[in-house]
Amino acid sequence: MSTKKEHVFVIGASGDIGSGVVRGLIKQKIDTTAYVRNEQKAKDLFKDELNTGHLTIVVGTYSTVDVYKKAIQGHTRLFILVADVGDKPALMSQIKGTFGKIAFEQGVRQIVDLSSASVGTYGKEGIIAYMHTTAEEKLWALADENPEERSLVVLRPGAFMTNHLMSDIHHIKRSNKLVSCGLPSMKMTWIDTKGKENLLNSSVYHLMIQIFLLVDISDCAVAVLSESIEKHDRNVYVMGAESLSNEQRAAIFSKVLGKPITYEQQSIEEFYKAYTGFGMSHSFVYTFIMYFSNDICKSTTPQLAIVLGRPLRTLEEWLTENVNKFQ
Repeated sequence: MSTKKEHVFVIGASGDIGSGVVRGLIKQKIDTTAYVRNEQKAKDLFKDELNTGHLTIVVGTYSTVDVYKKAIQGHTRLFILVADVGDKPALMSQIKGTFGKIAFEQGVRQIVDLSSASVGTYGKEGIIAYMHTTAEEKLWALADENPEERSLVVLRPGAFMTNHLMSDIHHIKRSNKLVSCGLPSMKMTWIDTKGKENLLNSSVYHLMIQIFLLVDISDCAVAVLSESIEKHDRNVYVMGAESLSNEQRAAIFSKVLGKPITYEQQSIEEFYKAYTGFGMSHSFVYTFIMYFSNDICKSTTPQLAIVLGRPLRTLEEWLTENVNKFQ
C-alpha cells in the first residue's frame, strides 16, 4: 500500500449509495472529492461533511471529461457508480472505460466498481448483465495493463429490499397482496438498503433501471476504500443477504404487518404490458421478466459480514424498520 495520504474520488456521489460512501469516508477523516451534477444539491446534502474540511465538491457530468481529468489528479482511489444510461446499454462501458483509463493514467491506485450480480449469473444475457459485463471487461483490462500499480475491486449486488417500495407497496395497501410474474416458489436473493426515503419520490422507470444496481453497499465500499489496497485487490464481492421465495416474502409481510398478505402470480404478458406502459424499453422489461423468473444471485453471501464488520440484515429486519410505509 502506498504511504502517501489517501484521497478518494467518488463518482455518483449525490445518489443513495454514493452519498453513503462519501459520509462513511468523511467519518474516517479521509479526504474525499464528490463528483456531482448539481452543486447546490450537493452542498445541501453534505452540509455537515463540508464543515469538516475533508470534502471537496467538483461539478461535472459523464460528458465533461476535461473537468474530470483535471479533478482526478492527486487522488489515490476511485469509487465509480454509473446508473443514468437510459436505454443506451453501451454507454455504461464507454463511461467507465473512459473514466477508469484517465484515473489510472493520473496515478489512481485502486478503483472500486459498482457492478451487478447478474454478471456472474448471466454474462451478457439480458441488457443489465450486458451493461455491467462489458463495463467490467474494460476495467479489468485497464487494471491488468499494470497489475503492480493498478488495483480493481468489483461489487456485485443482488436485488435490494427497497424494491418493495415500488409497485409492491401499492398492491399491499390496496389488496393485501404481493404481485409479480414469478412462480410462488421462485426465490430471489435480497440485500438491505436501509430504506432510503428519496426512493419514494423517484420515477418508476428510473427505479426499475437501477433495480439491480442500487443496494446498501456503502459500508462495503468504504471498507475497501479505506483499508489496505493489497487486502482487497482483484476481489469480486457478490452481495446477497437472504434468498426467499415469493411465498416466503408474503409470510414475512404477514408477520410484520399483522395481517394476511398473499402472493399473486401475474402473467408475463400483463407484466410486460404494464411496464412498457410506464415508458420502459422492450429490452429492459424483457430482462426484468427473466430476472424475476430466475434469481440473479444464486446464493447468499454471509461471508460479506467479514468485510462489513457486521451481519447482513434480513428482510424481516428491514420491513420492521419500514413498516409505517406499508400501513
